[in-house]
Amino acid sequence: MNKTVSIHIQGFAFILEDKAYEQLSAYLNELNRVLQHEEGREEIIQDVELRIVELLQEKVSGQQVVQLQVIEQIIQLLGSPEAFGDEDNTATEQTTFESTDAQVAEKRFFRDTDHAILGGVASGVAAYFHIDVVFVRVAFVLFTMVFGSGIPIYLLLWIITPVAKTASEKLQMKGMPVNVESIKSEFKEAAERVEKNTKKWSNQLRTGSGLSQSAKRLVDFIRKAIGVFLLFWGLSIIVSATIFLFIDPKLIPAQINGEFTSLGELSALFFETGQINDFIYLGAALIAFSIALSSMLVGLRLLLPIQGKWMRTSLGLFSAASIIGIVLLIVAGVSTAKSFAIDGGMSAEKGTYFGDSLQIDVSTEMHLKAFNHEKFQINKEGFRPTRNPEQGLLLVDNGLIYNSGIAITYKASPDSLYHIRIEKKANGASYLKANQRAAHILFPCELVGNKLQISSGFSFPAKDRLRDQEVVLHIEVPNGKVVLHQNKVVYPYFSESEPDQASDRAYVYGDGEYSAW
Repeated sequence: MNKTVSIHIQGFAFILEDKAYEQLSAYLNELNRVLQHEEGREEIIQDVELRIVELLQEKVSGQQVVQLQVIEQIIQLLGSPEAFGDEDNTATEQTTFESTDAQVAEKRFFRDTDHAILGGVASGVAAYFHIDVVFVRVAFVLFTMVFGSGIPIYLLLWIITPVAKTASEKLQMKGMPVNVESIKSEFKEAAERVEKNTKKWSNQLRTGSGLSQSAKRLVDFIRKAIGVFLLFWGLSIIVSATIFLFIDPKLIPAQINGEFTSLGELSALFFETGQINDFIYLGAALIAFSIALSSMLVGLRLLLPIQGKWMRTSLGLFSAASIIGIVLLIVAGVSTAKSFAIDGGMSAEKGTYFGDSLQIDVSTEMHLKAFNHEKFQINKEGFRPTRNPEQGLLLVDNGLIYNSGIAITYKASPDSLYHIRIEKKANGASYLKANQRAAHILFPCELVGNKLQISSGFSFPAKDRLRDQEVVLHIEVPNGKVVLHQNKVVYPYFSESEPDQASDRAYVYGDGEYSAW
């Protein structure tokens, strides 16, 4: 019966025979002793242990016990520690190294970041196939120019290919034997390469060198370019804020009293009180001018030698102004959100009708009768406008806001009559205010015989503000009866996507178009 020992090598667990453990422990101890004066000893030992882990995983599986002969094979592959302690090796030591060097490790593909320009893919391919990296990079460029696939292939390889981090992985990438001597040589080459590059860049960046002057000019140019950009950006914000917040030109395509509207006039239709409107303007002005002046100040600091004390004081003031502006906007936003909090609605039955069909007649002018007659009837010789005045974002005239679009719902009638009911909706800060706004909605609708004449829109007082005002027309249809629009059956309506279910909703747009959905 053989005694076993459970060990961990670089975080990997293995079960070894007692003699195998003693052999491996003696090997690593001897390697530590031989390399005790070597630079980077710990890194070399770590790479050797990682290589031992790889070889053990190749030779054993699962919970299989590692036997002595397996450890002896691994040591033979790695080489004897005594062979790598001094530069002047004996003939016997040289023979040992040559025998281990002859056994080449399995070649693997890695990204070589030590010689990389971007992700190390090209240098990794070059190391794997032992070719010049220039040819690989040229190949990627040609594939990109001719087939357009060079960049996608490069990015794909960049994502899926691991980086050669350890000396063992770098040796496998080159197809070189992974033993103690090759790991030691790889580490020395890496250390020399780092030292060489460090000295090179140190010399080039030394004061007075050509690269130092070029770098200074480049940094100075970038600094000035950013400074100029910040100056112009801050100036553009100041000009824009001044125009829209103080000059307030009528540039917004929302018609108020026959003209385009300004930002101030439009905001007055939305915010509850003049004080809230002032908070919005003041808050926006504080934030805009603070950002603009801060940008210009930083830009001047990049262009001119301004004292840091003045910079800190000014930026502190601008930051405080911005905070005040944000607080004002939050107060205005909370107050406005409250006026949308409660849903209100008013409903009334317009009438009933008995017959086989109900004809819907949509008018695009009924809700516009209150619109100024001289503007609507431009010519008195019988000509009438051919375009709807509700163009642009909004139409406001003589204290009324005109809105387009009517929702229609259908359902089965409880009796043999058509029932027509109108529901008006609006929002408010309280149930009373919401219902008051809903009651103020003007929606022309007449039931004459079998014709239901409805308007394609509605109006409401501008003093009620824009609070999601809406009109819904509810029609109850007797069993077996139909609803017509332009002599076509619109209810019951069966769509191609749902041929077994009648559509019970529709919408009338401002231009009179009827759409079932």
